[in-house]
Amino acid sequence: MSVARPRGRRGQGALLRDDILAAATRLLDLGGEHRVTLRAVAREAGITAPSIYPHFPDPPSVLKAAADAGRAELAALLTASATRSADPRRRLHDACRAYLDFATTRPGCYRVMSDHPDETAPGAPTTGHLAALIAECAATGRSTSTDPEADAVALWLGLHGIAHQRAAHRLFPWPADLVPDLVTALSGTTRRAGPNR
Repeated sequence: MSVARPRGRRGQGALLRDDILAAATRLLDLGGEHRVTLRAVAREAGITAPSIYPHFPDPPSVLKAAADAGRAELAALLTASATRSADPRRRLHDACRAYLDFATTRPGCYRVMSDHPDETAPGAPTTGHLAALIAECAATGRSTSTDPEADAVALWLGLHGIAHQRAAHRLFPWPADLVPDLVTALSGTTRRAGPNR
């Protein structure tokens, strides 16, 4: 049960909007989209349901905002993951792992991002990050890709398929090398001999 939220001061509406969005995101990750009703969000945020209306007129608008916030969070994770190594191939693999980790640890948010895509750029922000990393691999001789954007879309679809199937079939014995093999095949990256292949 949520504790009542202290009354905000005039001009702090953006803080309330953030609290509402955080409450909706918690509900998403706890039980999915069907748990995001205005009444449930209000209860989770410690406010009254009418307090939501100045910020969100209905549950679909809350879900769209949650999807947009999820995309921003994923973009930050992809950017951070791609800075951990000097090797572009390693950065690509790290970004793909970060994508799948996000899908696993934030299942409700990930699902709502898929159900409420950015219509102007499906797969955003992932495809842009992957395309840049594949292009860098190609420029350094670590990928045979001649079309990083198309390869990024194929790789994103592969990652999305893995994320979806892992969520749907949790007990299936997924091969340990499935993700590295998928990333290597779809990005055209090449392996080097040695411990950091």
